[in-house]
Amino acid sequence: MLPVNSMTRPGLERYRELYQPEDLPSSKPPPEPRGKNILKKSGVALAFIGVAAGAYYFYATQRGIGWFTASEKEIAVEKGRELVAVRQLVDEGRPDRALNIIRTLYKLNPDNVEYISTGAWVHFKLGQYRQALPLAETAVHLDASRARDHAILGATRFFFNQIDPAMESSIQAIQLDPELPLPYLTLGEIYLKKDDAAKALKALKQAGRLDTENPRVWNRLSSAFLRLNQLDNARLAAETALRLDPKSAAGHFNLAMILFKLEKGPQAVRHMQQSEDLYQQAGQTEWAGKSRQTKELMIRKFKLRPEDIVH
Repeated sequence: MLPVNSMTRPGLERYRELYQPEDLPSSKPPPEPRGKNILKKSGVALAFIGVAAGAYYFYATQRGIGWFTASEKEIAVEKGRELVAVRQLVDEGRPDRALNIIRTLYKLNPDNVEYISTGAWVHFKLGQYRQALPLAETAVHLDASRARDHAILGATRFFFNQIDPAMESSIQAIQLDPELPLPYLTLGEIYLKKDDAAKALKALKQAGRLDTENPRVWNRLSSAFLRLNQLDNARLAAETALRLDPKSAAGHFNLAMILFKLEKGPQAVRHMQQSEDLYQQAGQTEWAGKSRQTKELMIRKFKLRPEDIVH
């Protein structure tokens, strides 16, 4: 059972800030309103239900079936096939449902490397890097021979700007499995951050060879080609990223920059506007601002009128 955090009752000094001297309680805090008592009792009841539900899950799995509750409906999974169900849900494009299963499993079995590893993978798939990072660290600690765990650890470390550890983990993943695309992508991103486009391109080409349908790989390839001023290759990579994901803000941004260099002003502005809109919708306000500023520079550079810019 997971430990329950409990709040200590505030002492006398706490109440010196809340009451005038004449109202200061002598030793005990004032009685809680009836509504709070009801809420507290309700919380205890809910906690009991949670414990009972966990016990029922354990009982059910021993009987050969586990029940996992999600927003849509319960998922019944045969004992011993939980990880199969998780992988199937991810393959079907329902990683949120897969998370409902694997999160229950790794919390109940904190020393099971298969559950911890799969939990890191599903969180990573959902872009939940803050949850994926400690799980990947734990998985590597439990078993250092698993390439995917090192790859996820490298990618999540890079997300949190832990550059050298990210590179170390990614290289370790490649040594364990040279056919895994993720560590090459992470290395490419690291080299782009280090402004070494030639090394980035080498790593990203390998990532693209191993994962041809990943728009992120193609976006990073377009960035590397663009920095090396290989505009034809950069444009092809950006257009491939947008073919795979038409709502890729990074794809529109890169294509706009390429078209700008090719002196295609109106097209460049249209794609930069799409980039700004998509970044704004995703809540990435910093990049939305960069897109907007770059768009305005393009408009001034090409002296465009409103009728020249058509969405």
